[in-house]
Amino acid sequence: MAPIELKLTQTLTQKQSLILTQDLQLFLKLIQMNTLELKEYLDEQLIENPTLEVVEDQNTDGEVNENAKTSDDNLPTDSDSNYRDEDMSGYPEYFIQTEDDLPPWESRVSSDISLFDHLNWQLEMLDLPPEEIRIASLIIGNTNDDGYLDVEVADIARSYISELIKNGDIADGLADSADVGMEQLCESLLNSNGTYIEKVNEVLNKIQCSLDPPGVCARDLNECLRIQALDLGVKENGIEIRIIDNYLEEVSERMLVEIAAYLDVTVEEVEQAASIIYSLEPKPGRPYYTKDTDKYIVPDFFVYKVGDEYQLQLNNDFPSLRVNMYYRNLIRKSANLPPEDRKYVREKIEAAKRIIKCLEERDQTVRKVLSEIVKVQSDFFEYGNEYIRPLRLKDVAEKAKVHESTVSRITSKRYIYTPQGTIGLKSLFSRRIETSHGGDVSFEKLKSIIKDIISEEPQGSAYSDEDLSKILKRRNIKVARRTVAKYRKILNIPSSSQRVKQNGQNNVASQ
Repeated sequence: MAPIELKLTQTLTQKQSLILTQDLQLFLKLIQMNTLELKEYLDEQLIENPTLEVVEDQNTDGEVNENAKTSDDNLPTDSDSNYRDEDMSGYPEYFIQTEDDLPPWESRVSSDISLFDHLNWQLEMLDLPPEEIRIASLIIGNTNDDGYLDVEVADIARSYISELIKNGDIADGLADSADVGMEQLCESLLNSNGTYIEKVNEVLNKIQCSLDPPGVCARDLNECLRIQALDLGVKENGIEIRIIDNYLEEVSERMLVEIAAYLDVTVEEVEQAASIIYSLEPKPGRPYYTKDTDKYIVPDFFVYKVGDEYQLQLNNDFPSLRVNMYYRNLIRKSANLPPEDRKYVREKIEAAKRIIKCLEERDQTVRKVLSEIVKVQSDFFEYGNEYIRPLRLKDVAEKAKVHESTVSRITSKRYIYTPQGTIGLKSLFSRRIETSHGGDVSFEKLKSIIKDIISEEPQGSAYSDEDLSKILKRRNIKVARRTVAKYRKILNIPSSSQRVKQNGQNNVASQ
């Protein structure tokens, strides 16, 4: 038998991978920060990076002096000797930092990791093919701070198809569709091929079962609790799952005897199952909330009426930065610097320029997104909450020409000052509910209608959720009973049986 010959060979292969550049990573980090967080971050950078300095000579309108712009400056190479001599006598030749100058170890606290960062870190650890990583990234990007998926599976599929088209991964059948818009093209492919929605559902199920915290990326409370219960080892046909699927409202009101009768089991079994359900977390993202809750709310944006139009103003209550002139000249005169010092200064200058550039891009992107929101919701600023128009992240993303996840990051944990008061920016988004006539009403308008209907209930009786659904249907608004129940809970309105009891008690008290 001939001996096996071993050879070392080199091969060149191409593969797709998701790589975030340093600029993009910093941009995504900055765009999620509100005004207070950004100010704290820049203050930290001014301490850590000696090449950064605050611009003192700003114009009254907040524009930085032209001499302060440094993002387009190019660093000279080590061999570049053409530099302009300047008087450096005003700067010390060396900066020496001793151990006494550093803060004590007990005051150095690592920053809290966000739910988004935590999920993405886990995604990198999963052994998924590139197409599933793309879909999972879209799902995570559209998961809110509470840990729930904010959009429909079909919307994720549309975004995925759009990315495939832009990257050239879908080419067949597109030659005859050159004049068709991207949205129509995505819709056509989605309707003609059901595998895209199936694929998104498959990936969603994978990450729901794989990612921590349990229940994250669920679409509603029932699914969230169901995932957590199964994760604890509850069987698919167990009492806990049956209660979660059908009697969640009843168990929240501790109607254990009634549930036992419905399920034909003992009250003791229901009590044991209920104790497990009560231990589950209804908001999986809660552990990743910002820990510092003692800060005052500072509006990140202001809306003022000027004439007949509403104008947007950003709260740029943080320092404007530039690269320190001394270090810029020091790197040009780097012939006498030790290699380690030259490398250190160069890296710090590059980091400073990266921060300045990303701050400019952040400002432009935020302004584009907020301008579109202000245009749509002008009626709300004028008349109040009931006049909020239906608005989705997708609508703003398309008009501002950014990704939906970018809009989500900009609007999370941000506040805006309006003629109606200071409100959370996300409250300006409202789900679209179609009417029988082909129109639509916003989620806020629907809540107001439900509130009015309940306030006009006949004395001594109360409309059930099914009754409310039928009344809305007569008003050309088609809403399912379970959806009505969900909206009623959001309004903190008790169930019909509880309202009847309250009315009876009020009548007795009045007598």
